[in-house]
Amino acid sequence: MRRLSCALLFVSLLPLLSACTNDGAAYLVDGVQQNNISIVRESLLWDKQVNLYVVVSRIPDCQRRHFIQKANPRAHIELWQFRPNEGTYILKIGNALYVTETRTCESFAQMDENDEAIPDGNLGRQLGTFGLVNGVFSFVPTEEPEEEPADGAQESAGQ
Repeated sequence: MRRLSCALLFVSLLPLLSACTNDGAAYLVDGVQQNNISIVRESLLWDKQVNLYVVVSRIPDCQRRHFIQKANPRAHIELWQFRPNEGTYILKIGNALYVTETRTCESFAQMDENDEAIPDGNLGRQLGTFGLVNGVFSFVPTEEPEEEPADGAQESAGQ
């Protein structure tokens, strides 16, 4: 009888455990699975906010997990490619900016928009946004603008 009551107690607690958050989404650098920037969200049942972490990977050379901040579970995290040659990326959450890199995976710091390292507030090229899509935490790439044909190309296409 005691085993039955323990089993029933465990089963009754399952809905509470399912209210915890532990999910993530990844941006594949150059489309390579071993080279990515992932955002992980974690929280417990009683937390109203989630802990955000960034996992920077360039396997087999490096992989690190850095705490970003606590945030609303519906927060959107923008991903920007700051310096492509150095593998430097910026995460933007509201007005907060964080910089990380994939060369050694060790560097991570909070930045200010007025930081001298960001000339004229230019964060680089926006790659996409991490956030909820139909209730699932996902990475949504930024749509690339369509290139307009050169003037000469337009005219020759019409003839």
